[in-house]
Amino acid sequence: MFNYISKNLLPDEKILYRTKKHWIIFVTPFILTIMTLFFFLNENPFVVMASYVLAIVTILSWLNQYLLYCASEFAITNKRIMMREGFFYRHTNESRLSTVSNVGATQSLLAQALGYGTVFVNTFGGETDTFTELDEPVKFQKKLQEFLYATKPEGKL
Repeated sequence: MFNYISKNLLPDEKILYRTKKHWIIFVTPFILTIMTLFFFLNENPFVVMASYVLAIVTILSWLNQYLLYCASEFAITNKRIMMREGFFYRHTNESRLSTVSNVGATQSLLAQALGYGTVFVNTFGGETDTFTELDEPVKFQKKLQEFLYATKPEGKL
């Protein structure tokens, strides 16, 4: 649907690794859907009327998360890291590999079991960019570390 990274590649730039947001972002709309159905099937007419409001919130939540999922892209190229997330509120970062000082990944116990987490990209300028709910963040971190190590001159760390 959206192809921001492929459209913004530099000459001779190739995508080495690409990932997306994790499906966990759809848990909240799913829970809202269950709640809406529960309220809608209730015999109390006031609860049923409230379910219509909840249904609108649920639909908007599904739409927001779907757009977030489709519009979010994360890639490592042979020249830089390119990340973009969000549709209504866009968050982007394009850092040259030579400016990246550190990359970290954090995961809760549930996140480890389901394979999602947060990636932090630190640059030599002291900026930290955070991207949440990435699919396989440790794999992203490992791939980035491999590419950073491969681009360092021999004998330099």
